[in-house]
Amino acid sequence: MKLNKYPLFPIALFFGVGIVFQYYLSLPFFLLLFILISLLIPFIIYFIKKHHDEKKSIIFSILTFLIAFSLGAISLFIHQENNHKNHYSKLNFFDKNHIKGTILSELKPNDYYKKYIVDINSFQNQKAIGKVIMYSSNKNLSTFAVGDNISLVVALEPIPKNFNPNQFDYSTYLEKQNVFHQVKVFENDYLILGKNKNFNYYVSWLKDKLVKSFEIHSFSENTKSIVNALLLGQKQDLNHEIVDDYKNTGVIHVLAISGLHIGILYAFFSFLLGFLNQFKNGSTIKTILIICFLWLFAFISGMSASIARSVTMFTFVAIGTYFNRHNSLLHAVASSFILLLIYNPLNIFDVGFQLSYGALVSILVFQPFYSKFYFSKNKIIIYFIDIILVSMAAQIGVLPLMLFYFKQMPTLFLMANFVVIPISTAILILSIITLALNFISDFLAKFIGILIEFLVGLMNDYIHFLSSFKMAVIKNITFNIQMAFVLYLFILFLAYWIYKPNKKRFKLILVSILVFQIIYLISILVSKNNGELILFNSKESTISIYDSNELNIYSNDSLVLNNESLNLYRTDKFNPKTNYYPLENTLFYNNNAILVVDSSGIYSTSIKPKIVILRENTKINLERLIKSINPKIIIADRTNKFYALNRWKATCLKNKIPFHAIAEKGFYRLK
Repeated sequence: MKLNKYPLFPIALFFGVGIVFQYYLSLPFFLLLFILISLLIPFIIYFIKKHHDEKKSIIFSILTFLIAFSLGAISLFIHQENNHKNHYSKLNFFDKNHIKGTILSELKPNDYYKKYIVDINSFQNQKAIGKVIMYSSNKNLSTFAVGDNISLVVALEPIPKNFNPNQFDYSTYLEKQNVFHQVKVFENDYLILGKNKNFNYYVSWLKDKLVKSFEIHSFSENTKSIVNALLLGQKQDLNHEIVDDYKNTGVIHVLAISGLHIGILYAFFSFLLGFLNQFKNGSTIKTILIICFLWLFAFISGMSASIARSVTMFTFVAIGTYFNRHNSLLHAVASSFILLLIYNPLNIFDVGFQLSYGALVSILVFQPFYSKFYFSKNKIIIYFIDIILVSMAAQIGVLPLMLFYFKQMPTLFLMANFVVIPISTAILILSIITLALNFISDFLAKFIGILIEFLVGLMNDYIHFLSSFKMAVIKNITFNIQMAFVLYLFILFLAYWIYKPNKKRFKLILVSILVFQIIYLISILVSKNNGELILFNSKESTISIYDSNELNIYSNDSLVLNNESLNLYRTDKFNPKTNYYPLENTLFYNNNAILVVDSSGIYSTSIKPKIVILRENTKINLERLIKSINPKIIIADRTNKFYALNRWKATCLKNKIPFHAIAEKGFYRLK
């Protein structure tokens, strides 16, 4: 595999790296523009002179990649809405802010609020841009819908950071969607001004109509939710136990419209329209029809970011296949990657985006070797062999990301995919047919619906059976970004060696293994030498002290040892020996005395603590305590009510003592 045959791949890579670089460094636009112009001048000179000698060709390639890098950085700057002068964040905030906007989308609700993304067009009666996440109380009389023009008079709040270490950071996730603040809306805070019948409105209207068309069937809740997820991209109604089963067996991708489903449809339409190849210009007509069908499916499925991304990707795959060349297919994937990032550079931070391209590129890289494993010419046998090989290739491509993001590795994914892919393919195709029949013939639709119900039940039962085995998934795997990067290098060198085995290429594999081991050992040593105290954001007061690969947990509830947040923290620390102790009124860490005051209100000032932790709505006179011991910081854990937090916050502000409320600011860390 000669990389110089695929120049778009390094260009796409450098474009993506430029986006990541700009996200973390936030360079000013004029500097980015200066860098780009400085690169373009020598690039144009080399291009005009058309030098073909190897040395100057290398320089030309380097300039090309650096230009792609700088374009990626500039693209991100332009697409980050808070960089624009008319972004609402550039205006003054008040206790109550007047906001006008349009509801773009509805998110998964919780027990207390429905959630929406609102596109702002006016802030403080001034024209503005930006997005906020709106929490609408379930007690509100009115309900909101996509396309509603609304007027709000509300407080603008920052989105809370991750509440515990190594936990999913929802605020960072939303920030990467250009959403930086939240508003909570109660009765009398809003007015619905009318409808903005834009593209999102019609997509939402169509999706609702299609969902309601399935009401003629007597589907169980599980079947209904899986059909809606597979066909319409609606995952909010999926049963948590079913989701866990699919996660544990490594086939969670089946429950969300992704590259897998679009790939299935692509193969289905290719087969269905295969007869066109016999006619003049038939291949061209076939390719155009396949692309049209894929985008029609994307539209009826709600045109979410993941669906549009997958359809774009396979549009380029269809074009690459049309030219009937393997390198055209790989160029098509790289082209779709660049195009999607030009449209929205923030896509690169989306886990689904990363997994989709990791799986697809891996499948295409290893595809030339599939035929070596065909021990039969029977098409049915070859089909099932392909399922195994494609599943293995895809799993190789996403393994570093799975380990980094989810800290677990499914072991039964081959057994799961062997059954789930054919069944989910049948369910998806039958659901599309049923969707059409829902509007044509109730009888035929209900007949096929019975078959769908059976297949969904069969698929769920099989996955649940596999998930019941303890060996189904290896959990709590410590894996950082450096390890993921080196593991991808190993996979790259492995593929490089498979294409043309020789000693030089095999040495690269060995070097990558050695580097991985070194990074792993360094990570352990760094972790051991970085002791810290954590006060967790948990319903029961929980304090951990990590030092020299030993983790001491202080709490009055031993069940906290099974807490998910604590497990994530342990995993990050390479699963150290863990000890449990009841929480006392005094703790010592790194020459810091810590006083814990509970509901009894009894405490001793003899230790002169630097840190005071308040819990269980203690009734102490905080001002007297401050004057008595003069602590450096006062922390209130999550066991306290908000009325107590507000009172203590005011006291600390008066006495100029830092105050950290766990319920508002998340966990507290002391190094």
